[in-house]
Amino acid sequence: MAVAGWNGEGQPAVEAQGYFDESLLASIYSSSFVEVYRLAQKVDELQDGQGYMTGYDVVIGGQDSCPLKDVRFETLAPVGAVTPVAVYFDAMSCFGHAPNLKEPGTIFHVIEQDGHYVIDNFWNRDYAAGNIETSVKAEYAALTHSYLDFLVTGSWPKQ
Repeated sequence: MAVAGWNGEGQPAVEAQGYFDESLLASIYSSSFVEVYRLAQKVDELQDGQGYMTGYDVVIGGQDSCPLKDVRFETLAPVGAVTPVAVYFDAMSCFGHAPNLKEPGTIFHVIEQDGHYVIDNFWNRDYAAGNIETSVKAEYAALTHSYLDFLVTGSWPKQ
């Protein structure tokens, strides 16, 4: 699958149209992540229907990126039932910027669910040892929460 400009060498082709394609939601993400994602997606549809909930690529962590190069995965030490997986990549060198390949661009939290491993959460910035408040899953939950607050109070929460 060509995700954000990268197709893993030697990997089988995956028929998906994006990170959150139905086939991927049903196979590589936890039921908890999928539920939070679907709520945020519904809120986005109710607000503007553009389907671009956060305004940036949540996996790469930016609005514009180059085709990915030097992609490397590193499984970190498990923390309880969670296995962090750090992903290092160059997404900026085509713009003349030197990538920092010593720091992961994305960190996934992988858990076991129904006998197979799935992504339960991930960070594209501010990992801070898995601080849940800075995760993409929390960002999606906050989108939903903000919209519900707006419906109840008639005004958007202050940023």
